Amino acid sequence: MSTEQNTFAENIICKIEAIPALPKNDLEESEKFIKKHFFWEAANILGQFYNREKVSDDVRKQCRKIIEEIRDFMGGQALISKEPTTIVIGTSGWRGVIGQNFTLFNIHKVLRAITQLLKSDLYIQYNKFTSFKDVQQRGMLLTRDNRFMGDVWIEAAKKEMTSQGIKVFDAGMCPTGVGSAFVKDNKLAGLINFTPSHNPMEYAGIKFNPADGGGAESDLTSVIEDYANKLMEDASFEPAEAITGKLVEKVDAGAFFKKYIEDKSIVFDLQAIRKWLLENKNDFFMIFDFMHGSSRGYIQQLLGMDLWDELKSAGAVLTRHEDKDYSFHGMRPEPSAVNQKPIVELLQKNERKFTFGCSMDPDADRIRFADAHMDIDMNLFAAIAYSGLVERNIMGDVVTSLPSSGFTGKIARSNGHKIEETPVGFKNFRSQFLSGDYSMGFEESDGISFIGHTLEKCALSGFLAALTAISTTNQNLSDQYKALQEKYGYFYPERAGVDVRGVSVEEWQAYKKAVIDVLQNKLYKKGDKITIGGVEKKIVNVVTIDGLKIFMDDDSWILMRPSGTEPKFRYYYEVVSDTPMANPQKELAAYNDAASQTLQKARDMVS
Repeated sequence: MSTEQNTFAENIICKIEAIPALPKNDLEESEKFIKKHFFWEAANILGQFYNREKVSDDVRKQCRKIIEEIRDFMGGQALISKEPTTIVIGTSGWRGVIGQNFTLFNIHKVLRAITQLLKSDLYIQYNKFTSFKDVQQRGMLLTRDNRFMGDVWIEAAKKEMTSQGIKVFDAGMCPTGVGSAFVKDNKLAGLINFTPSHNPMEYAGIKFNPADGGGAESDLTSVIEDYANKLMEDASFEPAEAITGKLVEKVDAGAFFKKYIEDKSIVFDLQAIRKWLLENKNDFFMIFDFMHGSSRGYIQQLLGMDLWDELKSAGAVLTRHEDKDYSFHGMRPEPSAVNQKPIVELLQKNERKFTFGCSMDPDADRIRFADAHMDIDMNLFAAIAYSGLVERNIMGDVVTSLPSSGFTGKIARSNGHKIEETPVGFKNFRSQFLSGDYSMGFEESDGISFIGHTLEKCALSGFLAALTAISTTNQNLSDQYKALQEKYGYFYPERAGVDVRGVSVEEWQAYKKAVIDVLQNKLYKKGDKITIGGVEKKIVNVVTIDGLKIFMDDDSWILMRPSGTEPKFRYYYEVVSDTPMANPQKELAAYNDAASQTLQKARDMVS
């Protein structure tokens, strides 16, 4: 630990101690992490404090100023540190903490590893190219979300790519799904996207997509991972230093995406959506939470600025968090029930016939919905979206990930189609979408895409699907969902989780592997009994493709798995009934306890 870090730690502790009304526990937790030089953990504690407690504007400003100081210090560390790390590419790229392991030096090594993949016979054959010259001429798209230092990572990518003679297209801030569509439609060689998606403020990330625009599968990412980790041990490594300007081209991805939807979508009729919005501008009210992210400007461009201005003039649209804020106003930038609550409250105060709210995470690959009567996560919305496809005769199967609700599967099977479950990660949907047999894919973590759209999850497609659902039925989303419940049954999904804080990458990887081993091999098997809420239930199936998922004889289930993007364990559960449950929260609380206790038992067996 350097003298500079020790001095900074002492300074920040003094400033945190001076915050009025900071709870003792928050102060002690902050000091504990700061003394270990986990400065970002203290920043998150302060963010949670000033959002949780009723504090004055002065105290809020005081907290934000300390967070900014921590961010600037860690940004400086990211520019100068040459400390190596272990690269682990999870469900969606490599994510790390800015200034700790996600540093400029390390990102150059990961980018260098990507260039090695691009040169490989494996990649050339995978994409049906003839040679590396195809990669150089087709070029790579570079995108980022709104995160701190995103412009620094983009410049590093330009240096590493152009040093190998690879043309680059710079889209700047760009939603993940838009970048995916751009790569596919313009026949580029691939995509490098700098984003850690919905992770907290301290994270940065890098994702790689091959020429079809979908998330890279493990046979490709393992090459990047292996080569990057070799470079971590290479003391002679030198980053590329110059950008070959003639190989760099700026692109307008927003204009492209608007035309892409207008000309090529087989699911969305953008003209019909615009027409309905214009005709109903005095009966419709929409709240859009950009979460300070890359969807800013893209939504307006997609609908058309003339229509957007018309809607604003009619009081039909309200936007939230449209400004630049690297700390995401102290909150986790994810479409969650907590972040959705103010949207629902604002919608409830509006008396228009149609109410609609949505929020997107920083790279706009996740979306959550609401109206004046209901907060609608992807488990609920997927059922609405899929039934809408069926009604419009866009038929096909459904692919989803293991933690998702069974409701959409019930609808699919009732209409003669199947549902397939995969491990978490939209990249696992590639073969299903490419087959042409699947009309929709979704993850309970608020990701969705559709046939003929992109192989990546795309929040903008979710936005269009919601507007399509409202405009084609003249019904609010909650009314549509209630009608589906009456027809197909009542599904009550829920999830929770527990953070593992203050651990290194290597410690987390070893720990989660040990816990998974216990979960999958030492706890439950088919035919065992489990007591939930005082009721003994028989386990009728056990699935271990991603953590441990146990199915009970009443169609309820529990899943426990480690996050693939951050040090955290997640658990999911669902209860099912043919009729409305009088008090589903009581039943869900029992399942929460059972999942939490099972996970803790596995962790205790490892400790």
